[in-house]
Amino acid sequence: MSFLNIIPESSPIYNQLSELTDSKIVIFSGLPGVGKSLYINAFKAIAQNKAKDLDIIQWDVARKAFETDYISSYYPMGDGTVHNGLKLIAGLWLMDVVREWIDFNRSSDNILLIEAPLVGNRFIELMQKQLDDNLENFLSSELCQVVVPIPSTKVRAAIEAERERQVSEDAKVWSGAKPSVMLMLWKDTCIIANEFGKKIDVSEQPPYDPEIYLHVYSKILKHRNLVPLYIDEIFEVPEMEEDGLHDHQSMHADSATADTYGKKIIDKYNDYHINELVDSWYHT
Repeated sequence: MSFLNIIPESSPIYNQLSELTDSKIVIFSGLPGVGKSLYINAFKAIAQNKAKDLDIIQWDVARKAFETDYISSYYPMGDGTVHNGLKLIAGLWLMDVVREWIDFNRSSDNILLIEAPLVGNRFIELMQKQLDDNLENFLSSELCQVVVPIPSTKVRAAIEAERERQVSEDAKVWSGAKPSVMLMLWKDTCIIANEFGKKIDVSEQPPYDPEIYLHVYSKILKHRNLVPLYIDEIFEVPEMEEDGLHDHQSMHADSATADTYGKKIIDKYNDYHINELVDSWYHT
């Protein structure tokens, strides 16, 4: 399937994605149910159409490399959930990979494309101010852009309806967020928004609000260049398994490397400290 055919060149979304191909590192972030996979794949297709070489890191692909026997003996997978310790291991690995990539590609035209959900400490390290001045200066410069798709209320409602149609709550093969998880994460976002100064009633399920969404991510990304991708168009995407939207050429650690990073986290933190770090993921 060609993602170039889904978003027409006349769309402002296409133009914005096309402009981003002048960056060195492009990070797509945001909640489930905002269209990240579509825009990641569209950006990749646009960049490749311009003969740009891309290196890709996607959370769902990269983190699976850390489900080794050794790491799992300390940090077992739950019922479809990733152990908090594994999240820290993946993040530690990621920052070393990004540092090495920058050093190796300073004079090239290559682009590093990263999918970093952030929520729940999924590659949140990218948004934290780095002690390494060279790394921090690069990530905070115009060479690095963090794209957050922000659907309008109309588009979000369409996404929710389509997700409910495609995905049952007991689905086994769909790797994206189920409808109930999407609602839960939105409520969590509103709770975070209240910590950032909003006064949202969260006694029941709060309605989606793009302004609240932007407010929260503006705070989380205060050290980075945020590119809001305002979505007010509904694109016709052929139905496919969520797994088909992931790039299996994503960079990932081999087993020995995974265990090396695993040992660093296992030796450094106990479960209490791990959970404390992950629970405060949005304080960057």
